[in-house]
Amino acid sequence: MNTSVVIIGAGLTGLLTAYRLQELGFDVKVLEARDRIGGRIHTLQSGNAKVEMGATWFNDSHFHLLDIIEEFKVPYFEQFMTGISYFQTFSNVPPQEITVPNDGPSYRFKNGTIDLLNSIAAKLKTNTIFLSEEVNEVNMIDDNVEVKTNCLTLNTDIVITTLPPAVLIDQITFTAQLPNEFVSLAEQTHTWMQDSIKVALTYKKPFWRKQGKSGTIFSNVGPLTEFYDQSNLEKESYALVGFASVSCARFTKEQRIEKIEAQLKLVFGDNALNYESYHETAWYNEEFTKSHRQADNLFPHQNGGHALYQAPLFNNKLFISGAETSKHHSGYMEGAIFAAESVVAKLKGLHITQS
Repeated sequence: MNTSVVIIGAGLTGLLTAYRLQELGFDVKVLEARDRIGGRIHTLQSGNAKVEMGATWFNDSHFHLLDIIEEFKVPYFEQFMTGISYFQTFSNVPPQEITVPNDGPSYRFKNGTIDLLNSIAAKLKTNTIFLSEEVNEVNMIDDNVEVKTNCLTLNTDIVITTLPPAVLIDQITFTAQLPNEFVSLAEQTHTWMQDSIKVALTYKKPFWRKQGKSGTIFSNVGPLTEFYDQSNLEKESYALVGFASVSCARFTKEQRIEKIEAQLKLVFGDNALNYESYHETAWYNEEFTKSHRQADNLFPHQNGGHALYQAPLFNNKLFISGAETSKHHSGYMEGAIFAAESVVAKLKGLHITQS
């Protein structure tokens, strides 16, 4: 009889783990609380354009991710950075024209980051992924694990969680109590993107390119702190996408738009106000990303890849995975891949030992 595994979370770690285990002969189910796959990978279709409201860029140092991209034949291209960029130092100083150093290119997926997720999901057996199934209980019952969602109760041999650790302890009840040391660590582990506001504006034409500008902004002032050209490879859709300062959380959406428009007009002129659509994702409002148990004032990637996350719990019944647990590029897509390959190696070793 095949070993059964329930994976919590249909992000990059969860889907790749499911595919790898499926190929090894495990009986796999993936439970996802959202009504979509991807987690913090969220490609939004806006008219003709695809804009990234979550994970977007990668580079040549992300070699595990590049291997997966090659394996699943997912096309990508180099981020456009040609032309004048801008840096804002202080509010009373005009934006300065700068040249961004060529320290190696960044890349984006030709058909959106979700293309990678869709390519992996397409390899999974029918009825492997269950959407809109928020896991709320994990119960250790003799030799099995009972996993309860709002609609389902599944009995399985092994559970793998790919949730950010703070979300795990905040939103799931364990009848066998998690170790206090683990809970304390999870509260002190930074969830990547949880403080972010991602902003996207789409345009009919790339006016900035005609002005000899890259579309890139770096700002100490805000509200936008980083902004980039996110036009597609075929030059059929055009967008500017990036991050707004966390301080913008205190404003309404309408107030944020007003401040963003003022900044873009200052940098690019009136053409910047002729956008077709505006989108924002405030990840601190995303129920399955932001945890009420997350400690304040954590530095980025704090406790990512900690040793406690590497060891299974409850006599090899619960495995902790996900981007935050990765010892390599914690929090990023590269880390999500590394976490998936790591947990699969552990289960493969356990499976060989038991057989």
